[in-house]
Amino acid sequence: MRTVAIVGMYKATVAEFDFNRSDCDVWVFNETISGNKLPRADAVFQMHRPVIWRSKTNRNDPGHYDWLQNNRTLPVYMIDKYDDVPMSVKYPMDEVLKAIPQAYRYFTSSVSYALALAIYQGYERIEVYGVEMETETEYGHQRDGVTYWVGVAQGRGIEVDYHSINVLKSPLYGFDGDTTLPIELFQERVNILQRSISEALDRYKERKEAATALIEAYRKDAKTNLENLSSLVVAQGQAAHDYNLVDGAIQVNQRHIKACEQMLKETGNYFLSRQIYESEKSGAVTGWQAQSYKINEAAAALEVKEKELREASNKDRRNVLCDEFLKAVETYAHTVGKAGLLTGIGQESNLLCTKHDQMLRMFDGGRSVKLQEAECAPA
Repeated sequence: MRTVAIVGMYKATVAEFDFNRSDCDVWVFNETISGNKLPRADAVFQMHRPVIWRSKTNRNDPGHYDWLQNNRTLPVYMIDKYDDVPMSVKYPMDEVLKAIPQAYRYFTSSVSYALALAIYQGYERIEVYGVEMETETEYGHQRDGVTYWVGVAQGRGIEVDYHSINVLKSPLYGFDGDTTLPIELFQERVNILQRSISEALDRYKERKEAATALIEAYRKDAKTNLENLSSLVVAQGQAAHDYNLVDGAIQVNQRHIKACEQMLKETGNYFLSRQIYESEKSGAVTGWQAQSYKINEAAAALEVKEKELREASNKDRRNVLCDEFLKAVETYAHTVGKAGLLTGIGQESNLLCTKHDQMLRMFDGGRSVKLQEAECAPA
């Protein structure tokens, strides 16, 4: 055959392949044949470690290992040749790379192995169906390897017909630059988030008052029970975190609104790239990691002050320690609140990345498509 069809399980595009065709070889993956998910194949790729395909806990097909042991018709490409898999064929890694010396050793999924093997075996046409890679792991890592080997194949003159909704489909950078999240989305997010920030602020004030009231009672009377002091302080810190989390998300959208408005003023149009959201997300993660150390330091200092407070020997000393403890509580709440702010920035930026990716998938004919109002619901 001059054509090979590489077939995955993504429903929307696997349905485009006609399994009754006799003009091509059909390559499939993992449990799709043993589990009767696909009707036919000429070869199977099972490139996982033995601990996976030998397991009876296989979630896709508990009988997969039995099928591998009893199969006598289909070659199964694997990492190695295995005695308990009679039809196993060791993937010819060295031969593939030697035959394509310009190629990088870049295999991020079973599909990338299949594409490279198709090149090595001399197919003139490669068709791909049911390989969309929408999950986060595949989208961020595995897809790159697949698109790389598609490029290698095309660079060697092989015709590639990739049936997909998203893969190798995107607006042209620079030319189709109008694909950007609408300013209305940022404003809608602000409106939604502001509905809950007042409640979060009230909750913080209530918890701060409760912790402060207990300290003030202890200041006046050393016999005041401080059993709940730690839990009240933690509750105040959590409320500070929650308030700042919402505030951080609001600030993200307000910054984008301001940027869009400035661009509209300057040029009559606006454009924000996905990299802006990605950069804010990355910065928030880095900042949160540094802030976590400060939280530990503030919590340790607070613990010391609480111990001293409980052991106050006289009224004057107790009065000084109450002031120091309240100051330490403020520092702790502020530090935890900063972590909440960074978390809110990171989560909101990640949401905007997701919304941007959804828009790219909806992209049609070089025109931006506004997100539906329902998609503006809080994360």
